[in-house]
Amino acid sequence: AEQYEPGSVFKIVTFASGIDAGVVTPETIMTDTLSIEIGDRLIYNSNQRTFGEVTVEEALVRSLNIPTAEIALKLEESRFYQYVRRFGFGQLTEVDLANESPGTVKVPGDELWSRSDLGTNSFGQGLAVTPLQMATATCVIANGGLLVRPHVVDTMVFKGKIHKPEELPVRRVISAKAAGEVRDMMVQVVEQASYAARVPGYTVAGKTGTAQIPISGGYSLTETIHSFVGFMPAEDPVFVALVKLDVPKTHPWADSTAAPTFAKLANELLRIWHIPPPQVAQKP
Repeated sequence: AEQYEPGSVFKIVTFASGIDAGVVTPETIMTDTLSIEIGDRLIYNSNQRTFGEVTVEEALVRSLNIPTAEIALKLEESRFYQYVRRFGFGQLTEVDLANESPGTVKVPGDELWSRSDLGTNSFGQGLAVTPLQMATATCVIANGGLLVRPHVVDTMVFKGKIHKPEELPVRRVISAKAAGEVRDMMVQVVEQASYAARVPGYTVAGKTGTAQIPISGGYSLTETIHSFVGFMPAEDPVFVALVKLDVPKTHPWADSTAAPTFAKLANELLRIWHIPPPQVAQKP
């Protein structure tokens, strides 16, 4: 399984961790400054803009790096990486496939870890994940805070008997309350920013990521990875899907590439699985 730096989709992990730990709430006011220094590195927002006072929810909707890094600072090193681990990063998901990668997450005490990593890791830079890990972590939000082991096969039929893999939760990662609050924030991401991921008649919860690609000595200035991870219907999720596009050429941001691709995929899944809009399903 190929690993990659996830970029801003990873912010949902940082925000969920901060909310679960009680260091912030969706309504907490944070100050988005021009830059913040963590360790030996200055961190900026990806668009080099500053928005002043914003709520935590607004920071996620605008995908701001500086408030995200400040949440990681509030968690401090030990708790931040404990949550990263509990969400399943830096370890195998134990999916029923060979040659799975655990990803790469440096932690305090590792030879190559520095305090600046706490800041950059918070928004998905400087660590590597697999698409399955990112989707599984998003399932934690969709599943009310529970991490469930992923499976490739839904059902097996052998000698006329139906066998389904167990779907027992591996562990509780965050509280159901925190998961619900992050879900609602992810809905606002789609409603207020990632418009192209909308699906008419349904509520989508999601987050984009436009990640730089590491090269020798730094990051590529011209090539990026675009992704969108989301689930729906947000009120009662049926599926989580992650779209990852390597080095797209048509647009510089995932909002214009991965987000509409997610919407197309979601429409097909809704059609194939005959999932009616929530308001239709509630009619007698």
